[in-house]
Amino acid sequence: MEDLTSPPRHAPEVKPATAVPDPNTAVWSRYWAQGALHSCATSYDGAYGGALAAFWRTQFVDLKPGQQVLDIATGNGALPQLLLQTMATTGFQCDAIDRAAIVPTWAAALPPTLRERLRFHAQIAAEQLPFADSRFDLVISQYGIEYAELPQALRELLRVLRPDGRVALVLHHAASRPALLARIELDHIGWLRAADGLLAAAADMVAPVVEAATAEGRARLSRSADAEALRQRFNAAQVALRQRLEARHDGADVLQEAQDATARVLQLAGTRGEAAARLALQRFHLALSDQQARLTGLCEHALDEPQVQQVGASLRAAGRAVNIAPLHEGPHLMGWSLVAAPQR
Repeated sequence: MEDLTSPPRHAPEVKPATAVPDPNTAVWSRYWAQGALHSCATSYDGAYGGALAAFWRTQFVDLKPGQQVLDIATGNGALPQLLLQTMATTGFQCDAIDRAAIVPTWAAALPPTLRERLRFHAQIAAEQLPFADSRFDLVISQYGIEYAELPQALRELLRVLRPDGRVALVLHHAASRPALLARIELDHIGWLRAADGLLAAAADMVAPVVEAATAEGRARLSRSADAEALRQRFNAAQVALRQRLEARHDGADVLQEAQDATARVLQLAGTRGEAAARLALQRFHLALSDQQARLTGLCEHALDEPQVQQVGASLRAAGRAVNIAPLHEGPHLMGWSLVAAPQR
């Protein structure tokens, strides 16, 4: 089988559309532009693995030549990639949509016979699908459709689904490990970006570090009570960061990243000056702001039991037999699995 994760030679064609107004679209577009394949980049290197991949393979195995698949909220195409890895010899076709500007560059490395099976559509909302009625044999989504206005998105899903078509979804669970880690990281990010947090203390240290680059500057700093107060404030923030690292290992990656980022900022201040240091700090602020927005969205759209059962009820009302179950990766709850098929 072809290596579907090899470095791309050229960017694949992604059909553009009129941008969908959404304050989080730019956040996700910047995330996908960094090259992540999916939204669980810290949990799975490359494509999805473990229980998630096993679930999807059971959904793909019944595809027949010529059948049509729709992936909703594809990101950079993790499910289409897994679909090709699982069913490379089956002549299916797959359309994949996302509200953001996506960059599935891995697809450019595919042989033409595989690449032509995929059609990526950027800046398309799940609530307004640009496809004909009854087109798709299988509609899938991984941690995606729940971010949409669900009643409208489910109506659109059912509109484009063939009468004998199937639905397979993995949805965020309100009590899952991803949601738990998101809440922990949000607490850390809130502290890092607060007025008395690490980033503010680091910003106040930029000018003193620049001044300390000369002997005259160091002499002035040694006589400055204000400079000493800033130094003590930064040291206190570093102590608070270490205490957070020691108290919580889960979700603490963002703290280590912030520690490394502030060290680089102050190193830049001493070697390249104030402008370079403040630009680096501004970029890290934006990265944290984007992460905060993504994690907040996860927590807001993760589904509890009544909410996921409501999704199931909408599909049952359309004549589908629905199976909903918690999905675990080892001891960790990862989400809801939902499978809907025509009633027999």
